[in-house]
Amino acid sequence: MNKEKCGSNQEWKKQEEQICPEVHYKIIPSGIMITGCYGTDGQVILPDEIEGGPVTAIAPYTFAEDRIDEGTLVWTGENAEFTEDRRRICGSQVTEVWLPAKVTEIGRYAFYRCRNLRKLILTDSLLDMGGGALNGCRLSNVEIHFRKGKKSCLKSIVEEMRYQILAELLYYEENKEARILFPEHYEEAVENTPARIVVTHHHGAGGYYRQCFYNRELDYKKYDEMLYHVVAEEEVQTAVKLVLNRLRFPFLLGKEAKAAYASYLREHLMEAGRILAESEEIEELKFLSEKEYWTPEALDEAILAAAEKKKTEILSYLMDEKYKRYPKEKKKFEL
Repeated sequence: MNKEKCGSNQEWKKQEEQICPEVHYKIIPSGIMITGCYGTDGQVILPDEIEGGPVTAIAPYTFAEDRIDEGTLVWTGENAEFTEDRRRICGSQVTEVWLPAKVTEIGRYAFYRCRNLRKLILTDSLLDMGGGALNGCRLSNVEIHFRKGKKSCLKSIVEEMRYQILAELLYYEENKEARILFPEHYEEAVENTPARIVVTHHHGAGGYYRQCFYNRELDYKKYDEMLYHVVAEEEVQTAVKLVLNRLRFPFLLGKEAKAAYASYLREHLMEAGRILAESEEIEELKFLSEKEYWTPEALDEAILAAAEKKKTEILSYLMDEKYKRYPKEKKKFEL
């Protein structure tokens, strides 16, 4: 899905030829409700308007495999190309959905068992998700465009997802971007048979991070205070990614929190270098260079990891960095 850059943010601009070619809908008091989508691609871009009316709702079970009442109204895009393999996009076929800009309602079980759905793109017009809307999904990324303020439906999304999820938050008024990682969490009910009671055990730091909201706004200060939880309960890989996201996109990042994140990164620089090299995170590696984090030992560890995993592009970049930062001294010969 192509989105043009607007300052530090991504502009909300959909290419007509990329929009879902056939959309079934109903007319409701607030505008248009989408009830079904047909095409060939699991990356679904929904129109912001249909027949001049704003799309404000997604009906219950719209993307679920079980067929719903789609109504009789059908919209087709001007540039729609229909082929014999055109089908209803639903269930495991759905991989990414770019919602309409003015959607304020997502019906219950709208994405029921869309188990391959990995990303949602939406605006702050949507403040709540319908009950069970993401049931059976394993969403890993959500991108929210804040065009009015700082409230959104992020809280309801991350509460429904127990898996790790990255939120890309684009604030138009401030022309800033934040990237916030919510670690995985889950609850386990364990029965104490002699006492005849059931005790709930919480696993992962994600539960703490999902409490960092107030009145539908993410509380950045509270989020940043949770660092000790992710350090104590998560793998270094998760902590490194969370820390780097806050340092690279420091929206509302306080001085003390920034220092704590930087301190953790320096203490785990060798692990960070290896993790980033193996996963080919070139932008994060460049950040370490730009902010002068590298040490000779950490850079060597990253180079070794890139060589072992045969990451040739990353290896080339790291070797250049080593040459620029730590050039070998030329031998001097005395006569």
